[in-house]
Amino acid sequence: PSASARAGIDILSQGGNAVDGAIAVIFNLAVSDYGMFCIGGEVPFMYFDAKQGKVIVFNGMGGAPKDPKAIEWYYANGIPKTGIRSATVPSAVSTCLTALEQKGTMSFEQVIAPTLRLLDAGGESWYANLAITLRKLVSTEKNTPGTRAQKIRAARDRFYKGDIADELNKYYISSGAFLRKADLEAHTTLVEEPVSI
Repeated sequence: PSASARAGIDILSQGGNAVDGAIAVIFNLAVSDYGMFCIGGEVPFMYFDAKQGKVIVFNGMGGAPKDPKAIEWYYANGIPKTGIRSATVPSAVSTCLTALEQKGTMSFEQVIAPTLRLLDAGGESWYANLAITLRKLVSTEKNTPGTRAQKIRAARDRFYKGDIADELNKYYISSGAFLRKADLEAHTTLVEEPVSI
């Protein structure tokens, strides 16, 4: 199997549930299949609870910039097909960590281990930076007191409200993006019932 499929299988073999395995696969795809999916993008996530016979959706959509001037620019120029001004708030990390927090059984440190092994093996020039960012989330999780859910939430908050958000804010300003830290801070992953007929 592919590296990403193997990551999910490894997590399942270690006693993780389907959500734990899926999160391992998704993060791995950001490395093994970069271009089809990236950590700074969006990801849909549907969960089926077999006991209740219900599907819930962790809405993987990122929001637009909140700056009214940005919205005016989009109305005047349209949404570009490529480039940083076409980007929404990077929602994938929040989507995955919210699903892990609410429906998973393992820690972020456990499910991210296969991705860190892949990054540490080397490859693209950006691997080291992504590994540093992921290890910051692991460090926050490990050093936060409380329940598994509280620890995962703290890791998520470091990405969207802490020093990682500060780094993203600097990048947004230097690259001409409209997104800002305030957009990251305001982001939440909606947990919804799917539309059905």
